Amino acid sequence: MHPQNPEEVPVMRFTVAAIALASLLFGQAAPAPTLKGVQKIYIEKTPNDLDQYIQAEIAKKLKGRLTVVLKAEDADAIMTGVGEHKTGTGAAVTGRMLGLHDTATAAVSIVDKSRQTILWTSEAGDRSLLFGVFTRGGPRKVASRLVKSLNKALEQ
Repeated sequence: MHPQNPEEVPVMRFTVAAIALASLLFGQAAPAPTLKGVQKIYIEKTPNDLDQYIQAEIAKKLKGRLTVVLKAEDADAIMTGVGEHKTGTGAAVTGRMLGLHDTATAAVSIVDKSRQTILWTSEAGDRSLLFGVFTRGGPRKVASRLVKSLNKALEQ
């Protein structure tokens, strides 16, 4: 299309640029966050210091792949969760010695920074049928299993 009046050329260029900008801003949504895109993670406080055990396990098993940051605003994603740790003689006998029940359990989720999308979720317990008395248990075992599951999800 050729303008008949040379003064119309700047107006046409402005209109084309405005349409292109509008299509970029409104026509395409930002790409959805993914677990593989997460490099820095903030871990919220959890009961029984599970968050501390998870931090230690991430440092051991995911060193170089995932960094734990101390402020939520510095993170790409946030880990939230709940946990439970049963104590007492009954829990020790049936859970720890016989391996029949979990004495510690947890469920965690990793959400994007805006807390709008769940990127990953998992749950774990510390039950160990074989060699239950001789292996570590409680929140440490739960954290180890959760980070192992997270590592598998990151590799997929």
